Amino acid sequence: MKAKKSKSITLIIAVFAVAGMVSWNSGLQGRGAAPVVEDLPAARDIPEGWVSLFDGETLTGWKNLNKGGQDQPYVRSGTLVLPMGSYGMMTGVYWDGDPLPSLNYLVYYEARRVAGNDIFAGLTFPYDDSAASIIFGGWGGLVNGLSSINGYDASENETTQFFSFRSNYWYPVQLRVTADSIRATVGTEIIVDLATAGKDIHLRSTLSDTGFTLWTFNSSGEIRNLRIKKIE
Repeated sequence: MKAKKSKSITLIIAVFAVAGMVSWNSGLQGRGAAPVVEDLPAARDIPEGWVSLFDGETLTGWKNLNKGGQDQPYVRSGTLVLPMGSYGMMTGVYWDGDPLPSLNYLVYYEARRVAGNDIFAGLTFPYDDSAASIIFGGWGGLVNGLSSINGYDASENETTQFFSFRSNYWYPVQLRVTADSIRATVGTEIIVDLATAGKDIHLRSTLSDTGFTLWTFNSSGEIRNLRIKKIE
């Protein structure tokens, strides 16, 4: 009798566990794939007031991100290529040129994933005397948001959103940083729209670089038309 009861309890626990996994996976699917912006021009003139951070020919002003295991970024056909690491997961470059603003600025670039299934053009950026990262296509391709807020990263704070991005499609990325807000869009999706008053904005403990950094995780990505603009 006890054996039958024990088996029944085990079966009930297993059913609830499977149901929970199905529910969690359904939540991760969110709205599905982010819309693609069609016919994104391959090159364009730099608008007035903007400063280019990538000339499409060299890595002038950039240095390799020393996180261990990454392959060497390079330039190909006007794009900055961040290849998937051959013996590590993270590849990136950080800005080592003229000083960039830490508040009241816009950043624009275009990015696409060409291999892998995770973060393909993450941006770590200064925020006053701290820093944070825009995450899109993370945690296996579905998590988007800001890392980190009050100790919580992009997978578990108020900016967390679940949808995926298609590979081999270009997405425009725009970031706006002011003293009281951080806003970011990728394609037509709003990734972050955060009032920062009373928030502790910082990096994840595993990402110690606090400068302006472009990076991939377990993916190969390409970046082009990268520029920055100071705003009032």
